[in-house]
This record gives sequence, C-alpha cells and structure tokens, in this order.
Amino acid sequence: MTISLIEVALFPIPSMVAFPGTVMPLHVFEPRYRQMVTDAVEQDRMIAVCHTKKEIRPARDGQTMQDALKNNQATYQPFDVFSAGACEIIDKTNDGRVYIHISMSKRLQLIHETQTLPYRIAACSELEDVSEIVSDDELKQYQESITNSIVELIGRHNPSKLSEFDSEEWLELPPTEFSFKIFQLLRFEADIMQSILEETSKLERLKMVDSIIHSGGT
Repeated sequence: MTISLIEVALFPIPSMVAFPGTVMPLHVFEPRYRQMVTDAVEQDRMIAVCHTKKEIRPARDGQTMQDALKNNQATYQPFDVFSAGACEIIDKTNDGRVYIHISMSKRLQLIHETQTLPYRIAACSELEDVSEIVSDDELKQYQESITNSIVELIGRHNPSKLSEFDSEEWLELPPTEFSFKIFQLLRFEADIMQSILEETSKLERLKMVDSIIHSGGT
C-alpha cells in the first residue's frame, strides 16, 4: 500500500506542542522563519509547530553564518509527531517581524526531511488513531468529567469567563475532536502534552487528560 506523503515546513519551538483543531498564534522574528512564513503562504504549504528534544547551542567563535545554521539544525531536533495547518499572516511590523495564526488541521508523523536550510521541510504521513472497540458511554464519561473539571477551574480562577464557556457545545463534539481541541483551553508540561499528542487511542488520550487534571497538573 502506498502511503500518501504531505510536505510541510517545520517550525521547531522548544516546549510548544500543538493539537489538531486548535489555533496557534505566533510572533515570528528570526529572518529564516519569516521567509518560511512567506513561502508557506505563497506556496500554500502547511507549517508544523514542533516541540524539540534539545535546545539550540550558541555558535562557536569563528563560525560562519552557514556553519552556525548547520550546527543549530543538527542539534535542534523536533519530535517526529506534530500538528500542522494553514498559516495566516495577521500583522507585519515595520522591521519585518510577522504575527501569524496557524490553524492546526492534521497530526503528522515525520518520514524524512526534503530540505534543511534555510529552514526545514519534511515529507510526512498523517498519524491516524488505531481502530478500537470502546463504548460511546465510556468515552462520554471521560468527556463529561474533563468538561466539568474545566468549569470548576474557570470558576475558581476566572469566574468572569464562565459565561463564555459553553459546556454543551464541548460535550457535543466527537470524542476524537474533543481530545485534541480541548488543548485550546488546557496547557500541561510540554513533554506530557507531547505524549498525549502521540497517543493513537482516543480513549487513552481522554484518560490521560482526565487523570492529569484531577491530579492537579494544569
């Protein structure tokens, strides 16, 4: 069976994990990534935001810009699973910085890189959930528990926002969509969020989120 590959631009950002169904606002100031944004919009290419396994190391004395970029690219490794989506430029500053929104639409698995400099481009396959036998009642049980916990958190920390949170709307979402989109509201430690993103069982994702909320991990 032939796997259909999707080519995306990679935007590695330490501790940043994005999920399908969410919108990622970003301020882009580094020249190579400003070029990436311009190219992505012009070429209708999705941008993937990737949590990283290592930090960039500073350039060594005497390195050329090209050598420094190669050094950084070699040590600034993105995780192999990430979300990607269409990029919209919201604003530009006089000095060239750009403010963008990326509407995440797909969860992808990196297969191989097709470009390294000035920014990375990778061929990816879509990462689908496994087929599993699970009752709708069990999925809804976790969905309700998570939703109720969010209502409690908003009421405790920002009660003026309670009227903006429509519990019924969230409960009506399909469980798979809910398990991703809920991260428009929740933030955990990046490595935990990466584990949730890589999980290919919607039931296990819901269990993980529910467990972390009830253990005080938000």
